[in-house]
Amino acid sequence: MKVSIHTLLRKQLTGEISSDEKQYLQEWMANHPEAKAEYEKLLDNTSLSERYTQYAQVDAEKGWERLQEKITTSNAKIPKKRTLLYRVAAVAIVFIIGGAFWYHRDYTLVTPPEITEQVKIAMQQSQESGWQGGEVISSKATNKPIITQKEQERYHVDEHFAEQLAEAKRVTTYHDKEYWITLDDGTLVHLNYNSRLIYPERFGDRRDVILEGEAYFMVAKDKSRQFVVHTPQGEVKVYGTEFVVNTASDSLSTTSVTLVKGSISFTTHDGKETMMVPNQQLSANNNILSAISVDTAPLTAWNEGKFLFQAWSLERVMNVLSRWYNIKVEFGSDHLRKYQLDGYFSRYDGFDSILESIEAVLNVKIEKSNNTILITEHTSNI
Repeated sequence: MKVSIHTLLRKQLTGEISSDEKQYLQEWMANHPEAKAEYEKLLDNTSLSERYTQYAQVDAEKGWERLQEKITTSNAKIPKKRTLLYRVAAVAIVFIIGGAFWYHRDYTLVTPPEITEQVKIAMQQSQESGWQGGEVISSKATNKPIITQKEQERYHVDEHFAEQLAEAKRVTTYHDKEYWITLDDGTLVHLNYNSRLIYPERFGDRRDVILEGEAYFMVAKDKSRQFVVHTPQGEVKVYGTEFVVNTASDSLSTTSVTLVKGSISFTTHDGKETMMVPNQQLSANNNILSAISVDTAPLTAWNEGKFLFQAWSLERVMNVLSRWYNIKVEFGSDHLRKYQLDGYFSRYDGFDSILESIEAVLNVKIEKSNNTILITEHTSNI
C-alpha cells in the first residue's frame, strides 16, 4: 500500500479510513507496539479525540464547513456575532489540534543515523576480509538470564532496565576481531576487539545498553527516548550523536568518553552529571572526572576501517597494531621506541604491507618470526 502511515493515522482519526486501509494500519500497529502505544496516548483525552474527529483534517476550510453545518443544524437562531466567534474558534481548533498531532508525531519520530559511504565500505571490507567476528548469546536461545545479579549492581541496572534485559543479547568480540551491530532503533554500534555489548532485543520507552571495552556509537535520533550507555564508572546519556566509549583498562577502573559530534553527558554513580562538547574526551575513575580537548580524527578513522597516526611514537603505534593483529613486538634498542610516525593505513590490507611502509618511512628493519616481530636499526650493506 502506497499511502503513508501518517495519512492512514489522520484518516483513522477523522473517520475517513477504508476497510482495507484500516486492516493495513492494524497490521502495521501490531508490528510497531511502541507506535501503537503512543497513538493510544493521543486518544486518551476523549474531548480531544472527538474534536479532532469533527474538525481536524489540517484544512481550515473543511474544518469550518463541518463546524458551520453543525452550528446551523443545531441552532439556526444564534446571533451573527456569536456565529462569527464560532467560525474563528473552528479555525483555531483545526490548527491547534492539527499542530498538536504533527508535533506529537515529530516528537516520537525515530531518525536512523546517517551512515557515510566510508563507513559502509569499512563494514563491507571487514566482513569480506574476515575481521568481523564475535560470540553472540541470546537469552531466548539459552533460556537463561543474559546478565548476572553482580553485573546488574556494577552497572546500576534498575528494575525497568532489568525487565528489558529479559529478552536480550550479549555480543563479545575476539582479541583480534571487531563487530558491527544494528540495534532495534537503528543505532549502529562498532565494537572494537576484546569488547562486549549487552542490549535488549527490542527497546521499550527507554534505550539502555551495557558496554565493556571500546565501541563507536552512531545513535538514532529519538526526542522521546534517551539513549544511555552503562559503564562501570557511570552512564553516558545522549539523544542522537556520535561518540566513543572505552572501558578497556585494568579492573575496569577507568572509563573514557570522546564526543565526535552532538551533545552528550556523563553521570557518575554518585549522581554528578557533566555535559560534554565535541572534540572533548572525559575520563572517569571512582567518581573523579577529568576532561581534555582531543583530535577526534583517529577515532573517526578507526570507525572507517583506517589507522591514523599523527606524530605518534613507534612504541605507541606498535601497541595498537600488536593488539589488532595479535603480534608480539620487540625493539632492538630503547631509542627506537621514541621514533615519531605519521601514517594513514587500512586496517584490512594486511599487517605486512603496514610493516613495509613503516620500514620505508622510518628507515628501520623489521623482521617477522612466527608471532613475533623485531624492530632494529637499518644497516646498509656497503
